[in-house]
Amino acid sequence: MGKLIILMTMILSISVMAEDRIIVNVGMYPFAPFVETSQGTNNELQPSGMTIDLISALNQSQKKYSFEAIQIPPKRRYQFYKDGHYDVIFYENKEWGWSNIDIDVSNSYQKGGEVYVALNKLGRGQEYFDDFTGKRMMGILGFHYGFSGFNASEDYLMKHYHMNFSYNNLKNITLLLKERGDIAVITKAYLKRYLTNNPEHKKKLLISEKMDQEYQHAVLVRPGIRPSVDEINSMLETLYQSGTLTKLWKKYGIERSK
Repeated sequence: MGKLIILMTMILSISVMAEDRIIVNVGMYPFAPFVETSQGTNNELQPSGMTIDLISALNQSQKKYSFEAIQIPPKRRYQFYKDGHYDVIFYENKEWGWSNIDIDVSNSYQKGGEVYVALNKLGRGQEYFDDFTGKRMMGILGFHYGFSGFNASEDYLMKHYHMNFSYNNLKNITLLLKERGDIAVITKAYLKRYLTNNPEHKKKLLISEKMDQEYQHAVLVRPGIRPSVDEINSMLETLYQSGTLTKLWKKYGIERSK
């Protein structure tokens, strides 16, 4: 009986500790390798990726906040933020449509970018990426791309670049291999991992030496909330000093900001 009481007391203590944490809703949308989804055992989409691992690391490294992932559509992430569905979002850039929105920006903690990918056909070289006229571009719905001046309007992209949209990088590479488009814009970190897992496709693809865009990833934080952007910076620095961030970067083929 005594052991049962002790066990129940421990469970209640853990529950109270969890309840005492401040809930922090983190918005996330499919953006490999940061957020990826796959079919679970109950045919439900299960998220994975760098964002999920980082949220877990943040929750394990401190006891004040409980970071919880909220799935949002990429195209409506700004409205979802304005409507208060989430307060923090990782792996963003202020230039991606956030310029006129009141939001704080953390220190840049890692960098990324996107490259152009086409089929590697006889006689085709890097000059293929010099002019997109008449070519069918491929990208992800709601994303901003350098070649279009970061104009994410579907109508504009379809009219000027014959743009085909999907919801992830894998789909675009698959469609490219089936010649359903001419040039796909692919996240560099994702492409590196894809070719590691599918080395037989390396010779089939022509990858641009020039980038569509290079960017510095940051955390965007709603002003006035807890944690503040300074607290986020401190937590990320703690994860870096412990080696946790470095391990995650290596796992997902991501580069640290200099």
